[in-house]
Amino acid sequence: MLLPELEWMLVGEKIHDGQFLYKEVWTNVGPLASFVYWAIDVSFGRSQFVYEFIAILITYFQALYFTFVCNTRQTYLEKNYAPGLIYVLLMSLSFDMSKLSPILLSTTFLLFAFNKLVKQMERREGVSDEVFEVGLYIGMASLFHQPTMVFIFWSIASLVFFTNANIRQHFLAILGFGLPLFLAGLYFYFYDSLDEFKYNWFNGIFKIKQYSLEDFKSAFIAITVPSALAVFGFLRQTQVSRYNSYQQRTQQIMLIWGIASLLALFLSPNVAPMQFIIFVPFFAYFITGFFFHLKGAFLPELLFTILFLFIVFVQYQGVTPFFGKGFEQLADMRVKPKEIPERMKGQKMLVIGERIDEYSYGESATCYLNWDLSKIDLENPDNYESIINIFDNFKKDPPTIIIDKQNVIPKIFKRIPALSSDYQATKINGIYQRKF
Repeated sequence: MLLPELEWMLVGEKIHDGQFLYKEVWTNVGPLASFVYWAIDVSFGRSQFVYEFIAILITYFQALYFTFVCNTRQTYLEKNYAPGLIYVLLMSLSFDMSKLSPILLSTTFLLFAFNKLVKQMERREGVSDEVFEVGLYIGMASLFHQPTMVFIFWSIASLVFFTNANIRQHFLAILGFGLPLFLAGLYFYFYDSLDEFKYNWFNGIFKIKQYSLEDFKSAFIAITVPSALAVFGFLRQTQVSRYNSYQQRTQQIMLIWGIASLLALFLSPNVAPMQFIIFVPFFAYFITGFFFHLKGAFLPELLFTILFLFIVFVQYQGVTPFFGKGFEQLADMRVKPKEIPERMKGQKMLVIGERIDEYSYGESATCYLNWDLSKIDLENPDNYESIINIFDNFKKDPPTIIIDKQNVIPKIFKRIPALSSDYQATKINGIYQRKF
């Protein structure tokens, strides 16, 4: 289990327990993704198997739908099932890509948008008002995974360069994109939590994170071969004269998809291989084209076998490394709970810090789930508003166990004696237990 996966489960669990998203659960998980996690928790509880099983079903649905779009919209010279095969193969690059992540859920709606956009180019009578649906699907995708909102620029650029859409139709696409965001904001406004929604969900979306090449090293190694094949596929497809102008425009739209995916990657909360799910349609499209136009009696089969073996190797390198640490990002993101006393297991906990491993032993208490969002309160007990927030949140949903990895509790207790009297330090450094 990965730390983000544990957070998704805790979000669904807390909403199921009656906590209101963003107001009583501080997380940057999108509202529609949170709804999915809530529905799973209501039906199955905190079951890792169910989360992964649903993720596999969605993956195969995406592969089938991608194949359907390619065949129905005639994006290649002939109909075939190779795009689906390549899609499933690429989704097996890393074990974390089979998690029910917000980006996996979001990509489903981006594929819907791709279908609608290609359909507009296919129409001989010109662009219709269905471009509204293109924006609508991208807006819904954004409510699953915030960085995918950059795909509205992908749709606008595609409409500008490859269709004869007029100004009104461009505004229709933008209106469709804004509608789900507006309705989400309206929902939280009626529940008096619009400020919390803006703080939790919009926090850091457009803040460029300072990544180093070292952060991307493992993930980039994993996509080296697919990237090379995709580049060769694009070059081969552009050299084939039998593609008509509509099919050539589809290729260019997919190229812009790759650029938009790169922008979304740098806006993502982490650089785990799962963030590359958004590249899979781009890779699958051009790699399929590469194999279509590869000449030779056995060369296509040989290269496909090499691709297959490479992906199997990368998959196992991430799960059980043959050498080195495997994917260092995934190694760091794995849940590694430290042993805590038996009496503390199953209790309501507050884990303060980036690593929330101990929640695998118990339930989450207070709204302070995501550390990046929580530290504005917990690290500033000298601020009057923070003191009020901390006191109210502790009284509303008091934790039985506090695991303080940032050493902020002593200062908080000093500023709020009413809380200090409710807890006592244990023999384990940084762990506090509620008095009964």
